[in-house]
Amino acid sequence: MTKLPLGLDKILAEPDELIPTDQDRRWKKGTIPDFAPPGMKKDLEELGLDGIEELDELEEANMEGYNDLGLVPPEGAGSFASPILIPSRLDCRQVGYCDPETHAMYWFNIYNDNNTYYIKDLGLFFKMLPIPEELAAGAH
Repeated sequence: MTKLPLGLDKILAEPDELIPTDQDRRWKKGTIPDFAPPGMKKDLEELGLDGIEELDELEEANMEGYNDLGLVPPEGAGSFASPILIPSRLDCRQVGYCDPETHAMYWFNIYNDNNTYYIKDLGLFFKMLPIPEELAAGAH
């Protein structure tokens, strides 16, 4: 400890240098609503969260986790030879796009039928990229 004037160093204790976290500062334990499914409760416990409030704070602090740009295809994708690949574990997937002029949302269905879909409004080709069942099981 540094030398303090007026003999204050004799009456002050050594600093513990511990900085409390937000969780240490909480005076009230978080709550999980009764209607929350058991899987959600288990997930919160695995994350070390006491309640929904902490999850909300975590989501606010990490807003980059949500990609509002959606799927950005690689450069040059969208031709018949190199369609934009849409990954899916299901046999059918709904795909949306935003019209750059009107900002209206348009949707179309794409199926796991090995076909290439042409969207005239965009002038682009799309194809489903199926995720195999063994990879889908490990993703949950």
